[in-house]
Amino acid sequence: MTDVSVIYVNWNSAREILASVASVRQRTAGVSFEIIVVDNASAEGVEPLVRRDISLIRNQRNAGFGAGCNIGARHATGEFLLFLNPDTMLLNDALSILMAFMRGRPQCGAAGPLTREQDGAILFGAGRALPSLWREFLEHSTLTFRFPGNRIAGMPYYSFWDHCSTREVEALQGSCMMFRKEVFDRIGEFDERFFLYYEETDLCKRLRDAGLKVFYVHDAEILHTGKRSTTKRYKTVDVMVFRYFESAWCYFVKHNGLPYALAWRAMVAGMYLLRYLLHRKSVYLYYCLWAGGYRRAIKPDQEM
Repeated sequence: MTDVSVIYVNWNSAREILASVASVRQRTAGVSFEIIVVDNASAEGVEPLVRRDISLIRNQRNAGFGAGCNIGARHATGEFLLFLNPDTMLLNDALSILMAFMRGRPQCGAAGPLTREQDGAILFGAGRALPSLWREFLEHSTLTFRFPGNRIAGMPYYSFWDHCSTREVEALQGSCMMFRKEVFDRIGEFDERFFLYYEETDLCKRLRDAGLKVFYVHDAEILHTGKRSTTKRYKTVDVMVFRYFESAWCYFVKHNGLPYALAWRAMVAGMYLLRYLLHRKSVYLYYCLWAGGYRRAIKPDQEM
C-alpha cells in the first residue's frame, strides 16, 4: 500500500500544480506517495498534466472542490490522503511529518500544517474554530481583524497565538489537509452540496462528532500563494463573498438547524445594512439584500 495519496483538484491551474508537485518530489523523503489530479473541466486544457508520474482523472463538469476531492479519494491507494491546493508549495517534508504525527496518535482523524504567505508571514487560520453566531459576528464586524491578538476577538482564526506550537484545533483550512483514508471513507467524504468553502469545515465537524480529533502541526510547513483558481472563476471579491455566504448558510442549516441559520442570516443582513448606512458602499447593500433573501442582490455580471 502507498503511504500517502496527494490529491489536487484542477481548474485552469496546470502550471501551478506542476510547481507544487515539484516541491512534493523535492521535499519528500522516506515516504511512498502517488500524485492524483482531478481536472474539473478546465477550459485552458490539461496537456501539461499528461505525465507518467501523475494520475490524471478528467471530470466532465465542474462539480466543485469537494466533489473533485471525492473523485480523487476513490482512486487513491494511500493509507493517508493529502488534499493539496494547486497554489501551494511544500517548504519541508510535510508529508512525512504529518503522516508520522497521525500514526503516533490513533485518535487523530485529520491534521494540517503551518502555512506561510509569500512574504514568509504565518497565515492565521490554518487551524481555526468552528463557526457560530458569535464568531460570525466577530468576523463580519471586523473585530477579529482589528484585534487579532485578543483571545475573544481572535477566536475565529486563533490569531491570538503565534501558531509556532502544535495543538488540537476544531477545524483546518482547506489548502492542505491530511486524513486517514479509512476515516475519510467511514465519515462520508466531502459533502458535495458545498461547491466551494466550508466543505473542509463540515468534514472536520463530522470528524469531531465521531469522537476523533483534528490537529494543527506546526513542524510541517507549506507556502500558500492564495486563491488563484477561485479568482480566475469569480473575477471579483464580491462574488467570492456571495459564494462564501451560500456555503455558510448551508453549513448552519445542516449542523444547527433552520432557526439558527435564519438568525445568522438576519444578523448578517443587519450588520451590512448598518455598514452601508455608515459608509455608503453599494457592496454592503448587496450583502444585506442577499442575507435578506433577495437573490438578485448579485449583480448580473457576477452570476456564479
